[in-house]
Amino acid sequence: MQPAVRDVLLVVKAGDGRAHDMAQTLLSRIEGLGALGRVVENRTDQEGCVEASCLVGSGPAPQLAVVLGGDGTMISVARKLSPLSVPLLGVNVGRLGFLTQLTSDDWMEALDRVVGKGFAVSRLIMLSCEVARDGRRIFKSEAVNDVVVRCSMARLIRVGVYFGGERFGGFRADGMVLSTPTGATAYSMSAGGPLVHPDLQVLTITPICPFLCDFRPMVLPTDRHLDMVVEEATSEVVLTCDGQATFQLSPGDWVRVRRSPHSLSLVTVGGHTYFSKLLDKGFIRER
Repeated sequence: MQPAVRDVLLVVKAGDGRAHDMAQTLLSRIEGLGALGRVVENRTDQEGCVEASCLVGSGPAPQLAVVLGGDGTMISVARKLSPLSVPLLGVNVGRLGFLTQLTSDDWMEALDRVVGKGFAVSRLIMLSCEVARDGRRIFKSEAVNDVVVRCSMARLIRVGVYFGGERFGGFRADGMVLSTPTGATAYSMSAGGPLVHPDLQVLTITPICPFLCDFRPMVLPTDRHLDMVVEEATSEVVLTCDGQATFQLSPGDWVRVRRSPHSLSLVTVGGHTYFSKLLDKGFIRER
């Protein structure tokens, strides 16, 4: 259990007027509870904001980061702050809001409790991704949801897949999605992957539109690395981490994915279980 909070960072979705207005309201509430707060705007990887320092500066890490935005903002902030183990509390001002714990209508009581009395933290696995070319590492990123290798156009690529150094096939498809349990409700599910409970320490690999092959989505342990190598491509191939960090691949490039030493740290506020979220957000429908 984390103690009562005295230092809060409010991270706001870039360019969102509603989120900025809410941040000022939350800031006043936080200061009224005797804590210190400050507001920063989240910027994207494409703008060069990939490190924790672009949010927290050179000072000490905050005890809590309140993120105002949607799931995309939560994921972006998590990748930056995970090396500092900063717990995140999300207030949804986006659309789906699967990762965010609160809404714009129900935040006050929970925020008072978290700041004034402390909170528990749920730690979920993340992935670490590296790209090697000619034996040299040329790209590295963390991922909260998924690592995706796919053709930038509607063309097939051939991807060789290795687990713990053992090759288990070369597959022709539009691409491959490698997902955490957190990301199972995102691109992975759209590609036909399974829903995975977030408490499990596993990853899934799901082909995107496989062609003339019987490769089915697989659930694998995280005690070994998984490698994907681009064996054939007739068009540009792109690697994405969470759909936000991107890198252009060439034939022969190796993509190595393993469990990250960092975790996605989410404040536990209660009231919303995993299964209730699946029902509320339409991932499971009763008939």
